[in-house]
Amino acid sequence: MSIFAESSKAVFFQAQDLAIELGSRYLSVGHLLYGCAEVRDETAGGPLRECGITAVAIRRILPRTAEQPAEQADPEVLSSIGIDYGGVRAAGDGTFGAGALESAPDRRVSITRTCPPTFTPNAKRTLELSLRTAQELHHHHILPGHLLLGLLRLDDELVSNIIEQSCTTVAALSAAVLTSLAVVV
Repeated sequence: MSIFAESSKAVFFQAQDLAIELGSRYLSVGHLLYGCAEVRDETAGGPLRECGITAVAIRRILPRTAEQPAEQADPEVLSSIGIDYGGVRAAGDGTFGAGALESAPDRRVSITRTCPPTFTPNAKRTLELSLRTAQELHHHHILPGHLLLGLLRLDDELVSNIIEQSCTTVAALSAAVLTSLAVVV
């Protein structure tokens, strides 16, 4: 038995589908917000639509690739396993031209085609906040409204910007979600 209601699972599927469509290896808070807006659920989608926040509008704001920046190679760590970072760079620059290692396109098969996107740290935090919200309200399942309240509690810049663009506030949207949860549960 899952703690997530079927409608919440639908939010995850919508978010995952969008992340893959955008070429992202990561499922971010923006993807989760899109999922809340896209799923026809009155605890999240209803309040979002009432505030003028639609899945289409969120989709336009999200970047084509929401990739986490790759970590820079650490020459000391590479040296500790016998790899001369400076030598590899010099050989690459000599063979392919200066800066070739920075600008080379990744020609491997897209990872999003082989495995589902992983949650970003803020998306994971949203899930934690959603669970806490459901527990505080004495609800036994996490509904999309709880996910949306978790997003609102996170105080994420992207989510805040989307809400501000709709000329509403986090407090007003939170109140609308809580009202819809009171009616449904």
